[in-house]
Parts: sequence; structure tokens; C-alpha cells
Amino acid sequence: MAKAIHNEAGVKNAVKKLLDKHDWFWFMPPANGFGRTGIADILAIKAGVFVAIETKFGKNTPSAMQKAFINSIRAQEAFAFVVRETTVDVLAMWLDSFDKASSAVAARKDVDVKDGATMLDALRILLADA
Repeated sequence: MAKAIHNEAGVKNAVKKLLDKHDWFWFMPPANGFGRTGIADILAIKAGVFVAIETKFGKNTPSAMQKAFINSIRAQEAFAFVVRETTVDVLAMWLDSFDKASSAVAARKDVDVKDGATMLDALRILLADA
């Protein structure tokens, strides 16, 4: 089980560690008045797959602008997740399954059914919160 997370900064740190562990290129756009409003906290890419991650803690919810950004990413058939202290482990499951599936595809092998099912289960949870 993951280390206890006590605030949104802890969620961000946990997500960054997972992305590093799985060799994703990621960055955090600065939050200021000169950038795009509502942009996700973390933007990441690996093997041509783009993911936008908004982090939240406790009962905090995405703002209207954050929801609009998430929906704009999803409209482009990319992934956009809201990750909370309660779903960091679900993101870890998705990343593990993504790695296994990507490796299988690169080796021109079939994706293991268990990995596909795990990835879909994780997506169901991660996509529900926005």
C-alpha cells in the first residue's frame, strides 16, 4: 500500500513519482495569469500517448475551467484523469497495465487479457471523476 497522503501536494508528488517510475515525459505548466486557464496540473506523454492529470485532495473538485480542459483533451481521444489520494493506486495499476500492453504491441504479441481488463477497470475509475 502507498504511503499516506495528507494534501494535494502529496497527491502531485505521488503522481510524479509514478510517472518517473514508468518513464513518462511529464511537466507541470506554471499556474499564472499568462497561461491557459484550467490547464491540468501535470501533462505527460509516452509512446505517443498523451495524458493530462488534474490532482485533487479530499472533497475538492475540479473547477468549471478545469472540467472544460479535461473535456477538451478527452474530445481529442487522449486521456485526462482526476487523481486523488484515494485513486493514486488506481493510476499505478493503469500505468503498469499500459507498460505491459505497450511492450506486447511493440513485440507484435497479443496483449494479455488480464492486462487489458486491469487497464479498463482503472480507466472506469479514473474517468468517472470529472
